[in-house]
Amino acid sequence: MEAIRRLEDLRVRAPSVVTVGVFDGVHVGHQAIMRIVKADAAELGARSVVVTFDRDPEELVYPTKAAPHLTTLRRKVELIAEQGMDLAVVLPLGGWLIDMPAERFVSSILYEKLSAVQIVVGANFAFGKDRAGDARLLRKMGRDLGFGVVEVSPIKVDSLLVSSTAIRKLLADGKIELANVLLGHPFVLEGRVIAGDGIGRSIGYPTANVEPVREQIVPGGGVYAVSVKVGDTTWTGVANIGARPTIGSRGTGIEVYLIGFSGDLYGRELAAVFHHRLRDEIKFPDVEALKSQIARDIEQTSRLVV
Repeated sequence: MEAIRRLEDLRVRAPSVVTVGVFDGVHVGHQAIMRIVKADAAELGARSVVVTFDRDPEELVYPTKAAPHLTTLRRKVELIAEQGMDLAVVLPLGGWLIDMPAERFVSSILYEKLSAVQIVVGANFAFGKDRAGDARLLRKMGRDLGFGVVEVSPIKVDSLLVSSTAIRKLLADGKIELANVLLGHPFVLEGRVIAGDGIGRSIGYPTANVEPVREQIVPGGGVYAVSVKVGDTTWTGVANIGARPTIGSRGTGIEVYLIGFSGDLYGRELAAVFHHRLRDEIKFPDVEALKSQIARDIEQTSRLVV
């Protein structure tokens, strides 16, 4: 898949079937839209194109209320590529774009720049300045300019309406398995390894203390079975999110024990893939009881993550 950050970088003008959205998480609802884009593009002899943004518009309009991301921008583009799209256009969401009227966005970007012959959107889709554009406007402009419009119905999983908001709530509640079902792929937390207090090493289980990407959501407190990618190598691991009450440390943190790893990860970037929630974080009567539980967590994780 080709990915560009500026419309000026488009090398070939060709008919396109286009979808537009933030697509945070690229969840099963987004994937359903992209499947239709891909199928319709093949039928019409056009490119399949996703237009997305480098951030959520709420971060500019309501910065104190903006929700944390389900994915980093890099991960989002990777997930879009996995859907088999031909092109992803990642627009920088500056003032010029936030203030662009919906009609102009359609005519100058979707129609003129991308030569849209069909536009596919989800239910309740809104775009343009003050979110004034919707599927009704697209259909009206499509009749005038000659492109079609497809509106995709919402997706439900286990009676739950799939949305980025619903998935954030599940993650905050620690319901990682159900969140992964709605995502259609495992949740991935990205971050950098920072110096810790060395307590894990002192009890025989050295951990990587992770500083997550600032804008990304962190699952609710607890112990999780994960796999961790560092560079080109992937390790099975146990992640603890919380305050480590048995040790009596201050504040909430994220630490990951990589099974079988030895070495120094300080300053390295890693991606933790969350597969299962093992248990709540609890206070044990002493360090020996904690160590026994960690050993059981490792054994369980080794069975679950293969």
